[in-house]
Amino acid sequence: MNNNRLRPLTAAELPRLSELETCCFAPPWSDAQLLSYLSGKRYLCYGIWQAGRLNGFALLSTVLDEAELLQVGVRPDCRGQGLASELMRYVHEELQSCGVNRNMLEVRSSNDAARKLYVRLGYQEDGIRKGYYPTDSGREDAILMSCNNLTLPSER
Repeated sequence: MNNNRLRPLTAAELPRLSELETCCFAPPWSDAQLLSYLSGKRYLCYGIWQAGRLNGFALLSTVLDEAELLQVGVRPDCRGQGLASELMRYVHEELQSCGVNRNMLEVRSSNDAARKLYVRLGYQEDGIRKGYYPTDSGREDAILMSCNNLTLPSER
């Protein structure tokens, strides 16, 4: 039985999102940035909860019938449990219900787990942004990906 609770996040949950953002990313986005996504009309913010704790989130922007995944994160001690997959499937369902039929994203070239997840969900590679992400030792490429059919693979 699934004990995860998936739902949109609200501005009132900024402290929890900010704490999770800090766990997942260095440097983290500021509270002001996160609040703009939580309260902006063209942004969608979703969370996955377990036992009352926010363990994953996805932030997206939308324009007409397209979306862009801006950020997705799962609490480090919860990785490897399928939460990102569950969250992304929920995101696809929500996007479909909003009339969105294309989602785009960029992912670090070194993030094999995320790239494999996106391919399983129907994303394909569209290109590369050379040197896009800063690293401790220089810069890393971003792989551009998109999904033009948000129907889940099991539904195709």
